Amino acid sequence: MEHFKTIFNFRRTGSIEYDDPLGNYDPVDIKKYFGVPSSLTVLNTGHSVHNQVVLQTFLLVDSLTIEPSVFQNSKIPPELLIQNFDLLRIKAEFGPNSITLDELLMINSKAIDIRRARMGPKDINKFIKLWQHGANPQMEYLFIYFESEREDTEEIIRKGINFLEMPETERRVFKFAGYRDDEKVECGMDIWRKDGVKATVQFGDHWDCFEMFVWFDHCIV
Repeated sequence: MEHFKTIFNFRRTGSIEYDDPLGNYDPVDIKKYFGVPSSLTVLNTGHSVHNQVVLQTFLLVDSLTIEPSVFQNSKIPPELLIQNFDLLRIKAEFGPNSITLDELLMINSKAIDIRRARMGPKDINKFIKLWQHGANPQMEYLFIYFESEREDTEEIIRKGINFLEMPETERRVFKFAGYRDDEKVECGMDIWRKDGVKATVQFGDHWDCFEMFVWFDHCIV
């Protein structure tokens, strides 16, 4: 591995995905030869104890992608949610919806990506209001995909929130925390935290999804 790193000018392993259903690979050996990667993906191997060993071995990664089904009760423990990742991505493709509002408020990662959240429009509305009063102070980016059968989803999310609708011609560039390229943010709804920090909120066109860009100075290109 040291030879490959020298040839390709890599300082560390980029990513490791762990989804071995038989548990044939000792995570300690993997760490010995590959080191701690920048990004770790842990999918459901069917062995919750083994999954826990993997997480304990590689906890110091920059970015983590994980399924709740990795854990015995399909519930991500608070001690993992409060870690300071650059990106925490929570998938729930093969299990029940994950992450409640209370759990979201525990997350300390800079970027948060939640697929199939156990939240609705009223929860999103409450989250925005709590964010405006200081919740999730380190969060720079948030994406939530949630299930809703209501046609007035956006109206519910906006209720009681002061915002400025940006024109469709407005384009700003957002800088992520190293795990993906910069992104052009077009139009959206600008909101402000009580300390003056601005964020832009966007809604999906075809799915019930919510996206939020927080414009800290280091996020502005």
